[in-house]
Amino acid sequence: MPSWRKDTEGVAFFNERFIEELKLKCDIVSIVSQYVQLVKKGTRYACVCPFHPDKNPSMYINTQGQFYHCFGCGASGDVITFIMEMESLSYPEAVKFLAERAGMELPEYKADPDYKKKKDKQETLKALMKDAARYYHANLLKEEEGREAREYLESRGITQEICTRFGLGLSLGYDQMQGYLRRKNYTSEELRECGLVTGERLSDAFAGRVIVPIMNGMGDVIAFGGRIYRGEQDVAKYKNSTNTVLFDKSRCVYGINFVKREKRKGNSFRFLILVEGYMDVISLATAGFFNAVAGMGTALTPQQAREIKKLTDTVYVCYDGDDAGRKAAVRNVEPLLAEGLDVRVVSLADGLDPDDTVKKEGADGFRKRLEAALPVIEYKLKLCEDAYGLGSANAKAKYVKAALRVVAGINNEAEREVYLNVIAQKSGVSVDTLRNSAPAAGDVQAPKEEETAAKKSKDGNAVKAARFVLNRMIAGCDYASPADVDPAWMPLPEQEEIARFAAEHADSRTLGGDLFPAGLGGEEVNRILDTEGVFSSVEKERKYYLDCIELLAEEHKAGELKALREKLKEEPDREGQMAILRQMERIRKSPPKKN
Repeated sequence: MPSWRKDTEGVAFFNERFIEELKLKCDIVSIVSQYVQLVKKGTRYACVCPFHPDKNPSMYINTQGQFYHCFGCGASGDVITFIMEMESLSYPEAVKFLAERAGMELPEYKADPDYKKKKDKQETLKALMKDAARYYHANLLKEEEGREAREYLESRGITQEICTRFGLGLSLGYDQMQGYLRRKNYTSEELRECGLVTGERLSDAFAGRVIVPIMNGMGDVIAFGGRIYRGEQDVAKYKNSTNTVLFDKSRCVYGINFVKREKRKGNSFRFLILVEGYMDVISLATAGFFNAVAGMGTALTPQQAREIKKLTDTVYVCYDGDDAGRKAAVRNVEPLLAEGLDVRVVSLADGLDPDDTVKKEGADGFRKRLEAALPVIEYKLKLCEDAYGLGSANAKAKYVKAALRVVAGINNEAEREVYLNVIAQKSGVSVDTLRNSAPAAGDVQAPKEEETAAKKSKDGNAVKAARFVLNRMIAGCDYASPADVDPAWMPLPEQEEIARFAAEHADSRTLGGDLFPAGLGGEEVNRILDTEGVFSSVEKERKYYLDCIELLAEEHKAGELKALREKLKEEPDREGQMAILRQMERIRKSPPKKN
């Protein structure tokens, strides 16, 4: 009876005979020499170790045993282990990687009669996406047609070198790309399967936008992002590919392939910087930070966290310096912590994103912010202090209440004690009192200050209004557009996430539930899709839609004013009080509608 080998994730099994044949066909010297320079020493080969800073050759390749060992860092293994480390792949991924290079068919697929057909289809679509990326990139380089887009990128500090590194491109219009790809014998159905075209006329899905190719860890182009560059109004700033045969938004981490490339060149990083979007990754690269990656949505998924874990043990979360960015950072550290990663959170100045920060403070300024990054619990406690201050007894009481809810999430008693001492020093409340007042570990899921009236009243008027508005947007009603609302107006975080998704895909005629990535908005998606209304005329339905938008805007405004009134009570400085009052007056006078 044959023995079987199980991978570390418990997903795939490979026959031992197959593994032995694979190793014979993938000679370790041949594979390793493609990554580092080898020097023959007797029957062995020596090289500088790619897994730690190494000036003198400390890794040796044993040709007879087909294994490597580093006498500096202790790294050791066979050709499969080497590929796992160099390419940041799981065991089955490394086996597949080597099998493809050796022209071997994986045994678990032999029983599938359609395997070759499916594989050939995948390869065709990958080739199509690669050709599309080349086409878009060539457009950007055209002297006249690409001039305006190049000037826009230059205005953002994005050089020609960076454009080439990230394969940036340009869509010239609605029809040109399809003609180019059809002349290369790709079919209309294949274009549609890749998400490159929309509508019955098969228009370019990214028409008139600067193009960002999105690649998987192996460097295959699997999707595209598009950004406006002429200051267009009433259209989504960004538009990204929807899920396709090649692209699963919930699993993709933008920039991983570039980090792997740096690793192969010997530039290993102590940590990765997790930012909100691909333009942040590109902007940081212009300042020399090549260790940034980004999720493909507002919520980081467990699958994305696992992909990041393959590359590093330490992550610096660097989201926008506004309220939404801070909340997203707090939310998205959880899947990273669940993977056992060491997570720190970077604080940016109010209203600035990583791109703004690099432009305003320079590379050295951004580096200082990385150095000042805080562990997750310290960051959450800092948010509590920033929210309430410590200038009065009332403020201290609120700070203590919020801080204790943060500490309640710590299961380790010694760690809890450390942070109780920190809270005691800040507030002047004794550790014994704090210990007796703290909720038991696990009793609290989130800081209470982040709750809104709408969250407490799940069926409140604002929640119902938001469901109706989102329902009509998703249905593609003529009178409804994602541009009508600001996602921040949504009373529930799930609704805000859905509104942002709708804004990103504003050019789609309909956004039926099948287009939402798995898990986006949770059960709230179903509640929105099930929302109905009976109206005697389309005009009355439109009027109700507009009334709902006005309600959302006014509720959001009321929430802002309430928060400022609370802040005013705690502000001891007269000048600070006047600044808050002026801010409140501006909000009162602002129009209720976004457009």
